[in-house]
Amino acid sequence: GDGDGVLRRELELDEVDDREEREDENDAFSSDYTNELTETRALIQELLTEHQETDPLVAQIQMPLSGKYVGESAEDDDGDQPVSTHLTFDTGGGIEGWGYDDVDGPYVIKEGRWSTREGKLGGGRVAWIEKYDDGFEVALRGQIRDDGVIRAMWASDRGISGSVELVLNELADGEEPRNMKRNMGGPQ
Repeated sequence: GDGDGVLRRELELDEVDDREEREDENDAFSSDYTNELTETRALIQELLTEHQETDPLVAQIQMPLSGKYVGESAEDDDGDQPVSTHLTFDTGGGIEGWGYDDVDGPYVIKEGRWSTREGKLGGGRVAWIEKYDDGFEVALRGQIRDDGVIRAMWASDRGISGSVELVLNELADGEEPRNMKRNMGGPQ
């Protein structure tokens, strides 16, 4: 009779309720990540503008070194792990690269930007998005210290966030070693 149809509809509605409850739990993560992603993309735009306003010669002098950076990623879930990132900085303010996280595997860098402030060594900033082969992504924002070390905060769309310090480990082919604490006073 029709009683079966009514019962079936009620069970389907229960399943929908369950699914919505599960999605609500994930929303706490995704809304945090959405904010992080929004702020990272805003910084990417800001860096683009900042770079365009920087004297090209200054930008060239202060451009971060391309190469392999290594460090420890400190995670808020206590999952500290070694990371290595191959970064290529270009004079147009772009960053391309790829990396490997000991736990989460390989990733590529998307939408990478860097910028520097005129007359100020260090104080350079970076922002990029990491897309992992595993299907998740990480938004990263950081600063370049005077010694060339990149200190960054990051957040993943899996609800985990943390910080990382990346130290240049080996120069990219054709990259000349440069002293990061350069004298801006011109020829000696």
